[in-house]
Amino acid sequence: MTLYSLFKALLLPPGIIILILIAAFWLARGVLARLLIFVALSLLTLLSLPVVSVMLIQPLERYPIIGTDQAPVPPEARAIVILSAGVRRVAPEYGDGPTLDDVSLRRVRYGARLQRLTGLPIYVTGGSAPGEARPVGPVMAEVLIDDYGAQVVGIESESRTTWENATLTAPLLERDGIRHILLVSDAWHLPRAVEVFERAGLAVTPAPTAQFHHPGWTGELSYGDWLPSAKTLQTSYYAIHEHLGRLWYQICDWME
Repeated sequence: MTLYSLFKALLLPPGIIILILIAAFWLARGVLARLLIFVALSLLTLLSLPVVSVMLIQPLERYPIIGTDQAPVPPEARAIVILSAGVRRVAPEYGDGPTLDDVSLRRVRYGARLQRLTGLPIYVTGGSAPGEARPVGPVMAEVLIDDYGAQVVGIESESRTTWENATLTAPLLERDGIRHILLVSDAWHLPRAVEVFERAGLAVTPAPTAQFHHPGWTGELSYGDWLPSAKTLQTSYYAIHEHLGRLWYQICDWME
């Protein structure tokens, strides 16, 4: 099984691309060509290793889970706000039009679970991505109502960034007299999201889902932690995207 996993990791992307880059490095002529290949090879390899991706994303996943016997939901919360990610443009198995992508769906599922536990109303927020005809917010509401039997009382459908999620959802919550919310998003996304929602005047209890690292992990590594995978490369992408997003928000603060 170990040998099978090794061959699979090396023959599927990004493993096969890493092998090709290694061959290109040895066949290339010229210092600059080799240097560029070496940099690309090193970055692709490191970002594809689970041990590296966890190191990148762990500082972002700072909030504990809630909604369990060991971590009950704070009683002062008055609503659940679910942040969107994206949609799948074509989903014929669900009829005409788009449906939620995997990231939005896992957030919606956890938000529906929190509502079953607390009875709190749900607000969803998400506008149209470039090239998309339909905002994510209404699609989230449809999935919550049709598939989970959840109660959705507020839909924000104009935002395109986390900052706009907060600034455009806050008036809906203020209209309904809500000041304290459970904020549902991926664990790696919540530090930035919590900051902007608090700046919008709300008290926020983070409600993370889809954690990549595990707080109880003992630090023992297995051979699989050193094998490249496409899933791990995506995790590294999420981490770098979020670190850059937080840096950009800090720059905007300094400029203001």
